[in-house]
Amino acid sequence: MTEATQQLTQLSPRNPRQSRGLTVKRARRQGGFTLVEMMISLSIFAFASTAVCTLMFGSFTTNRHVQAMAHSSGQAELPLRRIIELVRSAVKVELKLKADNTFDPEAGLYITAPPDAANDFYIFNYRVVNNQLHEIVYFNSLSTPAIQDEVMVDNVDYDKFYVGQVGTTYPLVYEIEVTLKATPVPIMRKVTITCRNLYSPPPPLPPPLILEEDAE
Repeated sequence: MTEATQQLTQLSPRNPRQSRGLTVKRARRQGGFTLVEMMISLSIFAFASTAVCTLMFGSFTTNRHVQAMAHSSGQAELPLRRIIELVRSAVKVELKLKADNTFDPEAGLYITAPPDAANDFYIFNYRVVNNQLHEIVYFNSLSTPAIQDEVMVDNVDYDKFYVGQVGTTYPLVYEIEVTLKATPVPIMRKVTITCRNLYSPPPPLPPPLILEEDAE
């Protein structure tokens, strides 16, 4: 027996069953994951997936709220810009009051625009009906039917649509507040407007100049 054969014989197990056992152990070590390893992997994956889904849903909710707030802000600013433009150039502003002398949102605000070259003018009425802010337009007189009745914005808080006069000095100043029932929080806009055409009566004219010739 050669030396190489003797070494191989010493390394090889004498028992065939022992040889098969070693082969099975090696196969198990080289095979797939154990049940414990699979459970740990699935648990880590589940936690990671839950965190990612929570972050995504939170981002979607935040984005939806931001878009709703931006839309509501635009709706609140649209009628205010219109009212600001009209009040600044108005020749007459009238507030309708309740019996307790507070502003009546349902009767609203009346603004008379300056007459045109033909001496025709328009009267604009802003009032809240069924939580909707209406713009009603009359031509020359309130006794004639309105030529326009348009809903400018929905979801208006009836109790928080307010118009009031600030002080009694001229030029007249008015304060207007509009609140929308938006989600997740209400949208409130408040402006102060100075009337350019509503000044105090003009001062009396100075006495006429007397020329020397007239004096003689």
